[in-house]
Amino acid sequence: MEDWQQCLAPDCQSALVLARDTVARHGGYVITAEDFLLALLYSVPALAPFLVRQGVDLDELVRTIQAEQPIVSEVHNDGQLSSQLVYWLSRAREVTPSAWLQWPQLLQVLAHDCERLQDRAYVAVLELVRRWPHKPEEKSPEEGEPEGRHPVPLAMPDMAWQRLAEDITVALATRPRSLAWLHGPEGAGKTTWLMLLQKTPALGKVFLDARSEADVCGCLRDLHVWPASGEDLRSRLLVLDHTSPSALLALLGSVSSGLSELLYCWPGPVLLISRRQRPDSRVLQRLSLLLARDCPVYCTPEVSGEQLRAVASLHQPTIELRHKVQLSAGALNFAASHAADGKMTPGTLLQWLEQAAARQNLFASRGPLESLALDARQQALQSRFLLAMARGDEPCQELETSLKFLEQRLAREDLRWQARKHNGTLRILLTEDLEAEPMPWLAGTDGPVHYTPDNKLTQGETAGARPGNLHS
Repeated sequence: MEDWQQCLAPDCQSALVLARDTVARHGGYVITAEDFLLALLYSVPALAPFLVRQGVDLDELVRTIQAEQPIVSEVHNDGQLSSQLVYWLSRAREVTPSAWLQWPQLLQVLAHDCERLQDRAYVAVLELVRRWPHKPEEKSPEEGEPEGRHPVPLAMPDMAWQRLAEDITVALATRPRSLAWLHGPEGAGKTTWLMLLQKTPALGKVFLDARSEADVCGCLRDLHVWPASGEDLRSRLLVLDHTSPSALLALLGSVSSGLSELLYCWPGPVLLISRRQRPDSRVLQRLSLLLARDCPVYCTPEVSGEQLRAVASLHQPTIELRHKVQLSAGALNFAASHAADGKMTPGTLLQWLEQAAARQNLFASRGPLESLALDARQQALQSRFLLAMARGDEPCQELETSLKFLEQRLAREDLRWQARKHNGTLRILLTEDLEAEPMPWLAGTDGPVHYTPDNKLTQGETAGARPGNLHS
């Protein structure tokens, strides 16, 4: 392994170390090609965004990698690397003239030059990438286009969300001088819906960071170039994500910003997307006068249980990989149903599942939280008992009785942990685990919605808190 580390770029070296540690943590020894590929996805910051821009569905890629992971693999030269991983690195070394192997070169070789691995499903996913950069920081021509590239949209089965995309597309296609505003609660799925909108024909999309002067200036330059191509720019939609009308008005007031010129000269419609706010008619009227545009307002619809279940399923592999815990179907069904009843957003649902998975990982790794507390009490009581025996200034019989009681409670907690280990559910998030997990706070509430507020709590206690978590 050390010999191959010398051929890898620093970020790839870190990924190989991460793969080794992950395998060791699971009781394994051999690092497979799949282990290294998952570690690259997790530890190289630029890799996942690049694949997303190239249209690769990261959840699908992770699922296919996990499905291909072998149970037993041949060790190469008594080292820690499997023969498949050594073959992959050797092929990359053969076809790459540079001193260090960087992630674009490794993945390009895996996708196109490793014959022994061509039957792997994840290789077929990587073949979707049309052009790999020569350097990690280099962008392909497709990425430099104003439209950008986005992954396949996450499943959005709700008819209301599908109709919203169609209604906005039709309205803006027929009213090119519109500046529409879509707002909704945080985590409702606006970013996913935006990917759905991009797949809707009739309007080309240009995504712009209104706070970036470089992006604004670049878009202004492109605005003068595009007419030469003969394209009708009235059919291009300018999208300003994370920008409310009030924020846009503040940006337009900046003397150094070219945003005013861009929005005034832009021949097509403009779409603002932001968190839910109460519409201010004065702000909208001022924007309408400044930019000579109509300002229709749209709100995101509610999310159904079906859509919440689809979101949970599509993020399941990522959560399981991050926390090394399997999410049971029962837990996911309960989460979607409970989230729908409580008007929870998809973002809040995912946060709830993340919290429960992280807590289950702690439970599996260190044991019940009650055991830690009981162990600390036992140590303190043991010290008191020994001191009482030495000095005789405290009844030893009472302390000894308390020690035996603590030992019994510790044994019961250990038995509970051992039972789940014996049943094979130690690293599986069950429905009862999720039921015991406090739900994240929702916007506009005074406390955790999982709990019933209690006004009789004494000072210093958390409002609405209750015991009852299985692992705490």
